[in-house]
Amino acid sequence: MKVFQALADALARHGVDTVFGLMGNANLLYLPAFADTGGRFVAVTHEAGAVAMADGYARMSGRVGVASVTHGPAFTNTLTSLVEAVRNRSHVLLITGDPPPVPSHFHHFDIETATAAAGAGYEKVYEPASLVRDLNRALRRIVAERRPVVLNIPIAFMQAEAGEQAPVALPLAPPAAAGPLPEALDRALGLVTSAKRPLILAGHGAATSGARDSLMGLADRLGAALATTVLAKELFAGHPRDIGIFGSLAHSVAGAAIAESDCVVAFGAGLNMWTALNGDLFRGKKVVHVDIDPARFGSYTPVDECVAGDARLTAEAMNSLLDDVLPPAGKRHWAERIEKAMAAYSPQEDFADLSGPDTVDIRSAMIRLDRVLPERRTVVSDIGRFDVGVWPYLRVADPLHFTVMGAFGSIGLGLAGAIGAAMAGEDRPVVATVGDGGFMMHLAELTTAVRQKLPIVVLVLNDGAYGAEHYKLKNHGYDPAHSAFAWPDLADLATVMGARALTVRKAEELDAVGELVPTLDGPLLVDVRLDPDVNLVRY
Repeated sequence: MKVFQALADALARHGVDTVFGLMGNANLLYLPAFADTGGRFVAVTHEAGAVAMADGYARMSGRVGVASVTHGPAFTNTLTSLVEAVRNRSHVLLITGDPPPVPSHFHHFDIETATAAAGAGYEKVYEPASLVRDLNRALRRIVAERRPVVLNIPIAFMQAEAGEQAPVALPLAPPAAAGPLPEALDRALGLVTSAKRPLILAGHGAATSGARDSLMGLADRLGAALATTVLAKELFAGHPRDIGIFGSLAHSVAGAAIAESDCVVAFGAGLNMWTALNGDLFRGKKVVHVDIDPARFGSYTPVDECVAGDARLTAEAMNSLLDDVLPPAGKRHWAERIEKAMAAYSPQEDFADLSGPDTVDIRSAMIRLDRVLPERRTVVSDIGRFDVGVWPYLRVADPLHFTVMGAFGSIGLGLAGAIGAAMAGEDRPVVATVGDGGFMMHLAELTTAVRQKLPIVVLVLNDGAYGAEHYKLKNHGYDPAHSAFAWPDLADLATVMGARALTVRKAEELDAVGELVPTLDGPLLVDVRLDPDVNLVRY
């Protein structure tokens, strides 16, 4: 057996069912060999798309997403997507390889140094006979370190005899969740129980740990309001004191509750600049921060007490300790005020619709779309000015069905991330929300969704400009036309590529999306026209 055959076989025996990639000399042989094992090779149009798809696949499936590229510029093309996966702590394996070992080869590049700069792990196959052993180690590191790993398999090895290989060793299970230390828990509870207007804030870590019920129980015991970060949105849906997103996207009732609260207990949340509004939202309050990663404590926001531990286990421990001290519903005045305010709250009453004759207010559009789409759906968001109108209003049934391809702050990765999410096969329609600029950056990946016949709804929030820059130029007294683009008609482009398409200029036109989704046999592009001069956020 040759090395390329042994690699294909080892990937299959590791349970890898999908590889996203772009062929070149370094992977030309093992990708079809992998397909021969029954695996699925998804050919992409750009290497950045391969890693972003593997990332989206990993986020939605809970498995390792695998991307494959050739050497040299193919690897450097992946770097932005690789950093995005690192920042999200995604389980991604990127397989690349050194070019032929001749001094004159123009694809020579220091893969290890670039990988380290991106923050990913690096592994190398050192000799043909060590292939499986080195692959095992790479996959184990992905799970143990919670970050992508780049595996360098030199092309010179590919057609060598594999010889006797180590047995496939499946990745170790993730480290067991740890509970809090008693001393830290006591100090934290001292602050929490002395608060008159407590607020429990849950982040993505709380969602992944399954902390919903224990946190709601704690809130009921304390009479606390409940809020989430963007990446945990809808975690507390249905609870009468769920005030929604905490931070720069908080609605009017949430903003008032946040301002009045005197203690915030954060579970599995990074407390970044958007959640904390650059620290403004935590001033004058006591802050307790619970997280499995102690490195997060104080990274963005000063905190009064830190508790290193899993969100669910820590909440359960708090409830247990409070059993005899503070029975449920112990503090009702604050809780009753929050419940009454939320019962009277309506998103439509929180803003004035700014739709124009040929453009739609993005908030009204998302509220309408939220009604017509299936309740169980996956939403994969790019980043851009449009997010302020999408994230609060386009809901999901479970926070783990929502993700943002934006931890590195790069636009343009949302479409590929959504393709990867759709390939994860979770039996939910996938909605990609992207800006027109980000969409055009990787327009060609729409053909990947067409080839794979993926029923993705691609919402292009189209203001004909780089929206944030449009507003900033105006604010600085410059002509915003410098940020504008006269794109071709996006619906026509999508149709030529083999997708279905709609152009939307009024919110009610989105009803057609709900009618089309059940019968989609490929992607649907929805070009939602926005006015670039309507600004919903301050910069």
